Amino acid sequence: MEVSSFFKDCYDRRVRSFKDHFRQAAEFPDTDSIHEMRVDLKRLRTFFGLIETVEPRYRAEEAFTPARKLFRAAGKLRNLHVLEAEAREAAKAGSLELSEYYNWLKDGERREVKKFGRACRRFDRGFFDSAWVSIASCLAGPGARRARTGAEARLLELIGEIREDKTRWNDVRRLHFLRTRTKEARYTLEIIEEGGFAGDDGTLLNDRLRGVHQPLGRWHDKEIVLDSLREFRKRREPGPLWSFKSYLEFSRLTKARKSEDLAGFEAALAALSEFLGGVEKRIFTTRPVRRKPAAEARTAREPPRNGGASVGGSVAAKTPLPD
Repeated sequence: MEVSSFFKDCYDRRVRSFKDHFRQAAEFPDTDSIHEMRVDLKRLRTFFGLIETVEPRYRAEEAFTPARKLFRAAGKLRNLHVLEAEAREAAKAGSLELSEYYNWLKDGERREVKKFGRACRRFDRGFFDSAWVSIASCLAGPGARRARTGAEARLLELIGEIREDKTRWNDVRRLHFLRTRTKEARYTLEIIEEGGFAGDDGTLLNDRLRGVHQPLGRWHDKEIVLDSLREFRKRREPGPLWSFKSYLEFSRLTKARKSEDLAGFEAALAALSEFLGGVEKRIFTTRPVRRKPAAEARTAREPPRNGGASVGGSVAAKTPLPD
């Protein structure tokens, strides 16, 4: 199978998934449709970045700009969905009176739904189809031969950045950095797996990366809750809350769960480091590229939440893709 054909199939699968979830989100922007659409956009953004690795003249960030506006609009709505879910869960579990806060969130959601609707109407639904033209030119000729090594190099580069991070363990910037890098590494690995050139340890690496970014995602959700509570107290109308103790307890519970998520992340990061630094890992296969059947293609979704660096001291031998 020609390399350019594989990457076209890989790209088309991601675009089809995005179009399905975009249509659902534009019609009814609920928690699931917004989440799935944003995951699709993250996977496509990773694909664009991978093309820049293959052809440095390609400007991935610039090329992705029209989709980024939609992504940001959906992100504001997604945050409100998370906040509402956290408030409902806390109120139910702890018998807390948080109705004022919840109603304030719902007002915000109604405003963001309108903004998201405008973003959907302004978004060119044929954007990703037309974007393939410039991507295809990067994969033509010599670009095709560089595609596989480019994908592997990008994954190794991301892993190297994760392993070499030396920021203070509780630094917020470090946590955001690791959260985004581990996600991008996973999405890059998915492309490699779909191409059939992931080695025996590819699935294990995927699991270890997911184990790092998922607790960080939950930690980030708690950060959003605490910021939102401060904003709520600042912006609400003057006067006493119905149950000030409920908000104190909600804040206390959120901070406690945030600490638990952080501890889970540190344990997962230690497991990832051990996995990478223990024995030599076979991340890539040396077999020729074989297209996986559709049923085998890795399309698993993350559940909604309420290069040059070496791996294990050795870079696996690379064989060129067929032209």
